[in-house]
Amino acid sequence: MDILECKLKNCYGIDEFNHEFDFTNTNVITVYAKNGLMKTSFAKTFKKIQDGKADEIRDEIFDIKAEVNVSVDGQDIRKEQVFVIKSFENYYESNSIADLLVDEKTKKSITTLLKQKNNFLKKLVQYSGLKIEKTQQGRKIYELEPTIVSDMNLSEKSFLLSLKELGEVENKTYLPNVKYSTIFDNSVIKKIKDSSFQNKIKEFCEAAETIYSSYTFFEKGKFTFPKLKNVAKNLDSDNFFVRDNKLNLNNSIVIGNNDELQEKLYEIEGKIKDIPEFQQIEKLLSDTKGILLRDTIENNPELIEFLKIENLDNLKKELWTSYIKKEKKSFDDLLEIYKELEENVKNLNIDNTLWNRSLEIFEDRFTVPYKMKISNLKGAIIGENLPRVEFIFEKGENQASLDRSNLEKLDVLSQGEKRSLYLLNIIFDIEKIRKESNEILFIVDDIADSFDYKNKYAIVEYLYEMATIDNFRMIILSHNFDFYRTISSRLNVPRKSRFIVENKQDLNLIEEKYQKQPFITWKSKPDKYSLFALIPFVRNLIEYSYDKYVNDSNYYDSDYELLTNLLHNKDNSGTITFKTLGKVYKEYLGKFDIPSEFKEDDLVIEKLYETTENLSNNLNLLEHKVLLSMACRLKAEEIMLDKINNYNGMLNWKVKNNLKTGDKAEFLNHVDKTNNMTRVLFDAYKQIANEEQINIVNEVNIMTPENIHINSFMYEPIMDMDINELLNLYKKLKKLI
Repeated sequence: MDILECKLKNCYGIDEFNHEFDFTNTNVITVYAKNGLMKTSFAKTFKKIQDGKADEIRDEIFDIKAEVNVSVDGQDIRKEQVFVIKSFENYYESNSIADLLVDEKTKKSITTLLKQKNNFLKKLVQYSGLKIEKTQQGRKIYELEPTIVSDMNLSEKSFLLSLKELGEVENKTYLPNVKYSTIFDNSVIKKIKDSSFQNKIKEFCEAAETIYSSYTFFEKGKFTFPKLKNVAKNLDSDNFFVRDNKLNLNNSIVIGNNDELQEKLYEIEGKIKDIPEFQQIEKLLSDTKGILLRDTIENNPELIEFLKIENLDNLKKELWTSYIKKEKKSFDDLLEIYKELEENVKNLNIDNTLWNRSLEIFEDRFTVPYKMKISNLKGAIIGENLPRVEFIFEKGENQASLDRSNLEKLDVLSQGEKRSLYLLNIIFDIEKIRKESNEILFIVDDIADSFDYKNKYAIVEYLYEMATIDNFRMIILSHNFDFYRTISSRLNVPRKSRFIVENKQDLNLIEEKYQKQPFITWKSKPDKYSLFALIPFVRNLIEYSYDKYVNDSNYYDSDYELLTNLLHNKDNSGTITFKTLGKVYKEYLGKFDIPSEFKEDDLVIEKLYETTENLSNNLNLLEHKVLLSMACRLKAEEIMLDKINNYNGMLNWKVKNNLKTGDKAEFLNHVDKTNNMTRVLFDAYKQIANEEQINIVNEVNIMTPENIHINSFMYEPIMDMDINELLNLYKKLKKLI
């Protein structure tokens, strides 16, 4: 995926846009667009392509059908090649979680199990009269499985996960021909619980037996007196008794007209009236559902005892076990498949799943007020149901768990926290895509918008990882110039791949002309904190103000290198004094007033650490946070260099897109030549350090780099960061030494 050609016309807010995105030498292209210029419309267009609905793209205001021509390396782009990451979707929930829990082999076994389960449930539908799922008030709900789980009081709260338990339940009364829905209908249950039914049903059945024995043309549960009355009504309305048609009842009674039929009905009713119990129940069960219940009872007289209120719950269990017994072979086949899969699942290491990796990525980097877990982990892995993610909140010793729907119902999350939750689901999707190893284009639309700065830089760090994946290509759009500049820098996006949207007659992307403007803050403050905070400022001032091709190169290089050595752990970093630093400050700031606490011969790094040790968390000052950022990075580099110097194995590193391998001496020689020392050291450090060490040092990458460059001061990226976060990071770093 090298060349992406876009020709768009009338695509939502884009009147016309033509551009060729070149990924030949980069995986990432960044685009800065002011609000209202292209960004959202561009993402929306590609989302329609992703959803396979490109024909729906149009100018919605003027209802003009769009012209969309998007190609990858000369071929029309396919929907499988696109994934759009919107700025935010409140109710977005990833469909990738289950895929991240299992490997392909297990997934195929799960598919077989679910197919077998579905076939078995269809048989239970026939016996029970319930549906696997139904629509209620416009919503699809599951009926059959939840009913079985509830009635049988299954410990796992899942039909599939409780197969072994179901197989061990004994069926005492075999009732396979009794439909569950005939008994346990709300209106029918109301009749059953009626006092007349509870007190007279046994007598009713005995009276019915008397009626049936007196009139041999009746048959219990099939042709009853209410049905004869319906027949009489229909025969009369249909004029059956014309032309001497006759009704023959069991070859014993011949009825020749409607009057004779009515007379026979009166005769039977007279006998019924002589039996009050029969009359009461007959009236109670006179509607369609009541007649069906009566027929069922007459066909299954053993039901009578179960229809007592106290026995209804037992009846439910007897019905389900009867159905299972009726389909014993089908059930046993399902159980055997389940047992085989269960054994395979036991051998799965959940900690090594992509789900867990995705969750760790999120929890290690983003600040949110909750932890997450899958409450139905076994069921989610086997595929019985969708993974249920629970959000765990802690307050002192108290703990509360909420599922996603309750979390949204209570509306307790801030907008930033809702955005973080959205981002987690995006991470799930991305990790699934990474697993599939297909070439894909990500359109990233202001993903860091409205996050605090720590979480914003965590997003940057994750995007950095995405940028290193060979099959991934990204177009990152932002209306925030600070974020755009940060992402371009941290992802090492080439200058030719950084664009700004220009809006004249048509939309055009022009190459960004990077401008860094110094922001002088502490020049006139002669305290020790300002002294240290000025180091990155003056270094960038030299970098941006002096052209080494015009000015004295040695002069430029020595001053710039001196200040760089105070920001990175170089060979001579620990030998630089305030006297030497003062000469540079006088040259570029016009003054240098050494604080009273220091002497000219004091070592700068030594005093920097000493000052850091005495910082108070009560003062959330910018210069304190810059000082802490410098100390954290210096300490992190010290830790990484120490680890690498004591390592005797081989290391891997990249030079542009070429992978290199060598010993520590060769690697450190490469480090001396790089302009991104911390990042290069960290890439090697990850190869030899343990997980805890890597995570702590990585926090330095997340929280500090942009804090110690002048270009970030314009947008105050660390003003919202609490000094405690940096103090805690510094303490953790010290423990690694």
